[in-house]
Amino acid sequence: MARVAWSDGVREQGTEVRSSVNVCWVCVTCSNRLHDEIVAFFEFMTPTPEERHARAMVIAQVADVVKRRLPTAAVDTFGSVAQDLYLPDGDTDLVITTPHTYDDETKKRVLFQLAALMRNTRVTDRVQVVARARVPVISFQTSPDLGSLKIDISLNAADGLRAVPILRDYFTRMPALRYLVLALKCLLSRHGLNSASSSGLSSYGLICLAISFLQLNPKGRPPAYIEQPLQSESLGVLLMDFLEYYADAFPYGTSYVSVTQGKLLPKEEKGWANTAHPESLCIECLLNPENDVGRPTSKIQTIRALFREARGMLEAYAFTPTPASYNILGAIIGISESVRTLSFHE
Repeated sequence: MARVAWSDGVREQGTEVRSSVNVCWVCVTCSNRLHDEIVAFFEFMTPTPEERHARAMVIAQVADVVKRRLPTAAVDTFGSVAQDLYLPDGDTDLVITTPHTYDDETKKRVLFQLAALMRNTRVTDRVQVVARARVPVISFQTSPDLGSLKIDISLNAADGLRAVPILRDYFTRMPALRYLVLALKCLLSRHGLNSASSSGLSSYGLICLAISFLQLNPKGRPPAYIEQPLQSESLGVLLMDFLEYYADAFPYGTSYVSVTQGKLLPKEEKGWANTAHPESLCIECLLNPENDVGRPTSKIQTIRALFREARGMLEAYAFTPTPASYNILGAIIGISESVRTLSFHE
């Protein structure tokens, strides 16, 4: 069964346009409507049980192929799929864990062998080994009869797997986090800024920024906005605050994000100050504090401009006399045709 438009799930209560309104009423109405649209968008994008099952079956088939070469290996998901927070056309990150370690050259040789096996078993007809990456991966898209999933496979790269329960704990303690991250991922994806490999912002980096934002709560919003966002109808306010904060208020020139310590700290303490790029984004890794997760994001100025523009578009959204036609969130994120149609159960 095909999905319906996500905006169809937005309530119309309280969205009527008045001929004579003051600015405060407009702001409140806009943020309430935006909240409703974020919730509707989240529910639309959340995979159905059938989609989860179909994806799990494909992952199991990929794992079976891996075990033809590595019978004692474990194959696990990490990243967005492990958090159930992925876009339908997003990557599925898998990690192979073997009982013994490999040196770098052996690891690359095994990855090339697995890549050939994926092609020979018709899991995919096109596969690439990214051998020179910091973490070498096999990258491919499964065949259409296997859902056309984009899959990246790494070997004995434990950090991604170790991060899963840590991030899951933050998602549990900060219910607003999941909604914000999904909307922001879609915004970045729409503009091709959602991958560290192309100098954008990775999902992990985005989650760290969102956690830090909620920890700091720079606008001093009530705790219920973060802990009970559905009851508080706060998601519109928080999204606007996030966009403003990371567009213009965050001190890029002097500070780095430390989620672990729940605060911003001076770049100089880490030796991360960069005179050539003084306003670079720096994010302390949750697992390895000496690793700067933001370092690959050289397009941070473009991302800041996008956040600034997105906030401006939300603020300037023109209400019409037809509440059912409102689509405030859609003004900044839209949904690509591939995201609209990529559904296992259609």
